Amino acid sequence: LCFRSQFPSVAKRDRAMSHNHYYRIIVVGALLQLIALVSPSGAVRYVPKWKKQACELPTPQNEYSHYVCDDNGDVKCLPGWTGDLCDVPICKKGCDPLQGYCKRPGECRCKLGFYGENCNRCIPLPGCQHGGCQVSFECVCHKGWDGIFCSEPICRSDCHPSRGYCEAPGECRCRLGWAGPTCRDCQVLPGCMHGTCTKPLECKCLPGWTGILCQTPICAANCSREHGYCRRPGECRCKVGWMGQECNKCHPYPGCVNGDCRRPWECNCKPGWGGMLCDEELNYCEQNPDTCQNGGKCKSVIKDDGHYRCECPSGYKGRNCEILPPSMMTSTTSSSTTEQPSTTMMADVSSELSTIGLENLETYRNSSSTGEDYLADEYSSEDLDNEA
Repeated sequence: LCFRSQFPSVAKRDRAMSHNHYYRIIVVGALLQLIALVSPSGAVRYVPKWKKQACELPTPQNEYSHYVCDDNGDVKCLPGWTGDLCDVPICKKGCDPLQGYCKRPGECRCKLGFYGENCNRCIPLPGCQHGGCQVSFECVCHKGWDGIFCSEPICRSDCHPSRGYCEAPGECRCRLGWAGPTCRDCQVLPGCMHGTCTKPLECKCLPGWTGILCQTPICAANCSREHGYCRRPGECRCKVGWMGQECNKCHPYPGCVNGDCRRPWECNCKPGWGGMLCDEELNYCEQNPDTCQNGGKCKSVIKDDGHYRCECPSGYKGRNCEILPPSMMTSTTSSSTTEQPSTTMMADVSSELSTIGLENLETYRNSSSTGEDYLADEYSSEDLDNEA
């Protein structure tokens, strides 16, 4: 160690002083100075020159002077200050010594990257969402989060990497077209009722179903498309008015006895039957074969229509075809208009008239008119038709 003498008077030697005596004084001075460096606890400390001389020299106090001199002439730091120069402020209690500082006693100012009352909290990387820091401006992610800013959740471990995603740690949400707990199953077309898929948004119908959404059952093979339907595959249900295994038979009118139908609720009578329910046997003509006269054809009808109807030959009229044509009646008269009708002719006319219910023949006998004129006068063709 090299010590400069703090004792000028000792450093000055008398010219007459020997060299040995001079060096002895230097050594003693050095020992005294070494003793001054040893603290009461035995630790060596450095005592600056100014501190020892501060109270020996008259120095004016100013705003940067944070000490006083005690009765012994030693320097004593003011409260809140420390250091060999009494220029170090004592910070607030608890202020982190590495991350905080102070310019005045009792303060705790944070260094860049730290905050908090005692500057013991670091500032994470700006934009860090789900993370913290151990040193300033880092982003250490919390459990379940990843990414530079800890903004990406870590999905369920078995979630498909491209078909699934998550918005919170441990989730597995499926993208459009995929389904299942791990998003490995395809998703059927929305609305698909009875179908499956082999690729996303497909609706592949199960056996027995058809349609875009597999919503239509396939009916029994021969089920009428017009008159039948089904609610389940293989069925054949008939619409109203139709029946049969294949729904191709119409329902006749309820109560129809001897008839059939071509459309629902009809009752078309079989030959020999009539009536609304085809329950009236039409056999009048068979039982009364001579009903129609003059070659008329008899046709049996229902009771309400008169039991029978005659289809008369050309020119004949009347219910039973009993009215002769005018040409035939003219030919039976005399060629002379003044000739009186014969007794035979009168008898024939009388017979014909009695058939239609005419009994008064005196007028006809005494009249010079022909039978045709008489009939024309007494009965119009419309009256005869009505009578028939």
